[in-house]
Amino acid sequence: MWSFGLKLGSVNTQYTSEIYRLHEAGFFRYIELFVPPGTYTSTVGYWKELPFSFVIHAPHSAAGMNLSDSGKRKANAEILTETFCFADTLAASHIIIHSGVDGPVDECVTQLRPFKDGRILIENKPSRGVNGEKCVGCTVDELMAIIGELNAGFCLDFGHAICAANTFGINPLTFIDSLMRLAPTMFHLTDGDFSSEIDSHEHYGKGTFPLRTLLNFVPVGACITNEAKKSSSVDLLDYDADINFIRSL
Repeated sequence: MWSFGLKLGSVNTQYTSEIYRLHEAGFFRYIELFVPPGTYTSTVGYWKELPFSFVIHAPHSAAGMNLSDSGKRKANAEILTETFCFADTLAASHIIIHSGVDGPVDECVTQLRPFKDGRILIENKPSRGVNGEKCVGCTVDELMAIIGELNAGFCLDFGHAICAANTFGINPLTFIDSLMRLAPTMFHLTDGDFSSEIDSHEHYGKGTFPLRTLLNFVPVGACITNEAKKSSSVDLLDYDADINFIRSL
């Protein structure tokens, strides 16, 4: 079996009882914490008190950090500094980073080079963003350029890979197989429209992704973060349903 991760945001401090309930039920082994800019001071104390393992997910372009935009170098550096503070304080094993949008791969490498760290995992992206932006880090060549320059690891997002393959007009499973050659350290999984270019983060069973086939790519014991969207700001019952669905496959 695999090690499942619970995806939360640093501002999601309302789920305390639900987090403990899920952990006691054996539904997750780690928390993948998305850290919007400016939330360290007000939230890190809460997460530090929780006795769980953490992976940190850095802010992406929709949250204010675009590593492919040369005009945002100073602001991006400040956001990255805060992201690494989260990782250090919570003793995170990995720091997942998106490469940015509407810019060159080299700019992403330039901005990340001062933060070169063995915990960094670069996540593959769709080719098209939800607002029509051109994502960086959607092809094998782009990912190899970033990972190679930074000696970073790789996080394979299945939904992003499927969307990118549909944009490129190639078989999604063939494209995923090519991404596997980058030796992913961990994985992101959702359901969605297998023919779409836009990622929708559906709950398992609510889309057309070939989930059994996707899971065959994942080595036994590897970390898989459930990235399906949350349906409630009060409980995490949708997470129960998702993990039970995957376990039933």
